[in-house]
Amino acid sequence: MLGGVIRGKNVTLRIPVEADLPAIDGWMADPGVRRGGWLWHEPATLATWKERLAEVAKERRQVLWTIDEGESRIGLASIRLGSEGNDVVELAGMALDPAAQGRGLGADAALALHRYLFDYLNVRSTEAALPIDNERARRILARLGYDGYARGTAVYFRDGAYADQLRLRFDREVWNERWGASEREYEPHPPEASL
Repeated sequence: MLGGVIRGKNVTLRIPVEADLPAIDGWMADPGVRRGGWLWHEPATLATWKERLAEVAKERRQVLWTIDEGESRIGLASIRLGSEGNDVVELAGMALDPAAQGRGLGADAALALHRYLFDYLNVRSTEAALPIDNERARRILARLGYDGYARGTAVYFRDGAYADQLRLRFDREVWNERWGASEREYEPHPPEASL
């Protein structure tokens, strides 16, 4: 499904539209983005990208957003919702245009997305998987409150070698401790409410 609008301090996560597809194709072809571990498909023709966007719009458990800075599209974010009755959400990935990296925009988008997940959807926890050498993503997730709990050996093959995978988890209690006072957008849900 396509996500709604989530606002950060400097970025906005919004519903992807057809006009985003050429930029998305460029990001997915960029070796630096590809090295980060999460991709929303391989580079393709515009017609194929239109089909892929239509497919993801039909998905019940995957949500996709385009990330904007002002009027410029700078990236993608995606989550996978847990199965019925499972209030754990997987951060499927985030990809930023290399020109937008290093300015705190990825951290702003991640914080806004997690505010939505914990305060609006009331999820119990979130999980993420990424290449162990993706230092930028590891720093962002650690700052949010993610903690590593598993390591996969030789999961990603790129640049002629294998890289390990790090699996991380972020619980609502940690969110409330670390971000509840400064980032809460909605009143806390009662304990019996869940996704």
